[in-house]
Amino acid sequence: MAVAAGLLAAAVGTPWPQPAKTGPVWPPPPDEARIRYVTTISKPADVGAGPSLLGRLWSVVAGRSRRPELIRPQAVATDSAGRLLVVDTEQQMVHVFDPGRKRYAYLAGPFASPVAVAVGPGDVAYVSDAGRRRVFAFGPDGKLLRTFGQAGSEAVFTRPTGLAFGPDGLLYVLDALGSRVTALSPQGTFIRAFGKYGNGPGELNRPTHIAAGPDGLLYVVDALNARLQVFATDGTFVRSMGKRGNGTGDFDKPKGIAFDPDGHVYVAEALHDVIQVFDAAGRLLLVFGSSGGGPGQFSLPNGVHMDRAGRLYVADALNARVQVFQYVRGANAD
Repeated sequence: MAVAAGLLAAAVGTPWPQPAKTGPVWPPPPDEARIRYVTTISKPADVGAGPSLLGRLWSVVAGRSRRPELIRPQAVATDSAGRLLVVDTEQQMVHVFDPGRKRYAYLAGPFASPVAVAVGPGDVAYVSDAGRRRVFAFGPDGKLLRTFGQAGSEAVFTRPTGLAFGPDGLLYVLDALGSRVTALSPQGTFIRAFGKYGNGPGELNRPTHIAAGPDGLLYVVDALNARLQVFATDGTFVRSMGKRGNGTGDFDKPKGIAFDPDGHVYVAEALHDVIQVFDAAGRLLLVFGSSGGGPGQFSLPNGVHMDRAGRLYVADALNARVQVFQYVRGANAD
């Protein structure tokens, strides 16, 4: 594994700029804004990392030509220090942007097709690799700590995709081809698995993304069934949300899922290049975005993530960037 040594120390300071008062907001005036555009991240310079540092970083990558910029961002996560981790499937690596310290690092471990990332206790980063059929755990210093999914173990994956930590502290791993959800301890001990192929209640067809809601439930993007499936952490089916269609509030090509501090559900709709926001009951509240390359526009939005400060990160895959938005709470958007 190649990693930029010494750059994964704790970040300090305020990570991101404040949303521009004149930037895009949703819904537009005269309605009260709930989402504000903040910034775009595509390269180390966007967090103030200098070229001399980048030269040293890139000199240690061997065996493959990689560039210090996003090419095909697939998934996003943040850690407790405010660092942004971005899975870049095209470059087979994970970029680590540190806006607090104006630094940049990367993980270029034993990846073939990394697709998702989740940060667990102790800021350990867990990366699923659909090609290797493994989940890799990296320490805050970038060292590979553990590998899950080896042949002969109880947790064997056919195509691991989405990752999320539940309220019980367990790591939940989606298996797209296996149509199931596997619960592991942070150390990789198999706890349970649930789900099976189908289109009935609690059945799955190519699940791709997962998030834990503030209600303690697990929300699974059941991609080819064009819906969300909601489970208790013990695997009990609770309900479904959404339906197939090309209208506002429908799902056609659902991707990433996240929750804001008030429990609203954000789902990337990749076919229509928008983010749809629902309440916990599945009622549509807001749609934002459009096709294009400007601020607040998307081209195949994929993974989404909301941090504790209410910042929403969207992996804007074909625009080769991550867009950052701010969820606005309260009665006054200003």
